[in-house]
Amino acid sequence: MSVNVRRESSLEAYDVVVIGSGIGGLSAASLLSRAGKKVLVVERHDRPGGYAHSFRRGYCNFDAAVHLVGGCSEGGLIDSLLRVLAVRDRCEFVRTNPFYKAVFPDCVLEAPLGREEFIDAHIRLFPQQRKNLEKLMEITEKINAEMREFPSEPNLLDFARAIKSSPTLVRYSGATLEDVMDRCIDDPRLKSLFSSLWPYLGLPPSRLSFLYWSAMLSSYLNEGAFYCKGTFQNFANALVSALQKYGGELLLHTRVERILVKDGKVVGVKLENGEEIRTATVISNVDATQTFVEMIGEKKLPGSYMRKLRNMKPSLSAFVMFLVTDLDMAQRGAGHEMFYYSSWDHEQAYRSALDGEISSASTAYVLNVPTLTDPSLAPKGQHLVTVTTLVPYHLAMSWRDEKILFGEKLMQNIESKFPGLKSHTLMMEGATPRTMERYTLNLTGSIYGWEVTPAQVGRGRLQHRTPIKGLYLSGHWTQPGGGIYGVVISGIQTAQTLLRFKSLQNMFEELAGRTIGEESTVADAA
Repeated sequence: MSVNVRRESSLEAYDVVVIGSGIGGLSAASLLSRAGKKVLVVERHDRPGGYAHSFRRGYCNFDAAVHLVGGCSEGGLIDSLLRVLAVRDRCEFVRTNPFYKAVFPDCVLEAPLGREEFIDAHIRLFPQQRKNLEKLMEITEKINAEMREFPSEPNLLDFARAIKSSPTLVRYSGATLEDVMDRCIDDPRLKSLFSSLWPYLGLPPSRLSFLYWSAMLSSYLNEGAFYCKGTFQNFANALVSALQKYGGELLLHTRVERILVKDGKVVGVKLENGEEIRTATVISNVDATQTFVEMIGEKKLPGSYMRKLRNMKPSLSAFVMFLVTDLDMAQRGAGHEMFYYSSWDHEQAYRSALDGEISSASTAYVLNVPTLTDPSLAPKGQHLVTVTTLVPYHLAMSWRDEKILFGEKLMQNIESKFPGLKSHTLMMEGATPRTMERYTLNLTGSIYGWEVTPAQVGRGRLQHRTPIKGLYLSGHWTQPGGGIYGVVISGIQTAQTLLRFKSLQNMFEELAGRTIGEESTVADAA
């Protein structure tokens, strides 16, 4: 790792303590450090990044979970964040175009970047549907534009104004992707093709928030799709380097046991080793249930808040297979990111995922070959292949017992698409929902936080502010939702809330103009 880390804090008190070094926590921490706050990030793992961390096997370097991200072109969200932090040069983002390939039984779509190009690629397969698809894309773009203008912490007046200022956002706030596709498109196969990216958000079109889908698709089409050269660990490391550049600290191999609360206010944290650190502000980037039940205690929270927490539903987990092969994947027609569907029925594919039926006629999985984009990840002549399929945590009584069998079934399915892959596999390793839980402590190994249903995105998710004064949330358990782009937004919004900036633009402009060591001109929100 190219950043310096500590295993013991240098101070007894900090302005802000961030629990967990996922991208949402690091985004908030680095911005607060840039603003002149004394920030400490506490991470139980041996490296930062959360689901964006990487790991090595021999000479091969694997991403644990992240394959692509939007917003890295000049002026995009992530590009702007790194520039404000003055660490843009620490990440090299490689544009991937087409940004995915969707493979159906009798149809293959290579999805290009750009609105018109994306539409044309679909219309070449469904020439009678241009007007319908353009109508759907117009709604998607209007929603994305209105979402960008809507306040991150709206008040009652903002909601009252929304009917006129954000009419599309209001109209479709409770809609699923299926709802809106049904209004615009009358060809069921085009609907399936258009919604090929649904595994990225963990729900089929019938349950997936259209607002969140629109934000994801627009980020790719308008801001590009990128891979972080050398793995996304470099993105996490860049945020850590910014944190430290402005005086912040990162502790690894360290776990927060309790968030200390007195008279309804945060007063500090207690580490697993018994050390207590004083602070009036804590940002939790870890599992929400763990935060409130284990670190705070239900008795210190309003009953209504705990009821909401108990009623929210976590997302699915995943089974991931990591392979090294000497098979020529480019010659076999592979791309950086591919979605394989055994049928046109996404709803059935989701039900098969719930049942663990990965060898059935209705399976879905994502196959990623990052070495086609970044050959430096593996020795010459070798490729990395990552295969991901959604599965529930409780599918197996013991994932230790089922892991090998599940991996063999998945390999059989992949072998049918890439004959000879099994005999040319040099290394194979699997990660189960139990693996996800062990490394992240996420409830049931969830990979998206709460499900991204219409009721659980945006304002339906837990807010950044909590009933405990001085305790804030960042990451995929809070607003706006899951995914790497979503948690970057979440971290930025958390910092914006604490620093009391009215807009993201105002915050970025002021922080970009500060010099190292300059005191913050913004009042504390804690």
